[in-house]
Amino acid sequence: FDQYSIMGAPKFNPISDVISGTIMAATSVPQLIAYAETVGYAGYRGLTTAGAPLFAWGLATGSPWMNSGVTSLTAVMAKTDLGGEAYVAQYGEKEYVDLVSAYSLYIGVAS
Repeated sequence: FDQYSIMGAPKFNPISDVISGTIMAATSVPQLIAYAETVGYAGYRGLTTAGAPLFAWGLATGSPWMNSGVTSLTAVMAKTDLGGEAYVAQYGEKEYVDLVSAYSLYIGVAS
């Protein structure tokens, strides 16, 4: 069974790839900020914690059928499971960001 027989092999087109990447980045920025705020920390942290890894992932892969990014469900789960506001009030935002990062890594490996 040839894996490309149904959709065809992806073709590299620099102009289309740059346009697609620009559109994905433009739509991801507000999403990253909103989900960071949903988790319970400052919106700019969404860009610093997810923006760079997603950019690196985009450069390292070439599949037109894969997509990666944050979801609202993950943000709500993290805030609920980790007690967002209470944890920030007791330990501070920096420690909460570290906790959410470890939690996200664990969830990613477990799933």
